[in-house]
Amino acid sequence: MIDRGFIKWQPFNSLTPSKDTLKEIEKKETLTKPTLFPEEIKIISDALISAYYNKDNIIITYYEAGKITKINSTIKKINPNSKTIELGCKKILFFNQIIHIS
Repeated sequence: MIDRGFIKWQPFNSLTPSKDTLKEIEKKETLTKPTLFPEEIKIISDALISAYYNKDNIIITYYEAGKITKINSTIKKINPNSKTIELGCKKILFFNQIIHIS
């Protein structure tokens, strides 16, 4: 048996067409950010302020990296200068990421 020593192994990439197919599927799964009307933005900001002062647990629907996700948490801090919201689960969201609050 021959000792190969410290030769770095390279993976054999025989499925190159599958890479292209996977990239196409990922592109199809990404969503565009929905636009909000000024009335909706006002409702969201009022709900954020109310939940912050009442220490309520809220469900925030937000857009991030082509996906829409929901998170259930309390609001720990609202920073109007940087336009961010710090949640109790140590997640920081920008105001423009938020789509819906319930």
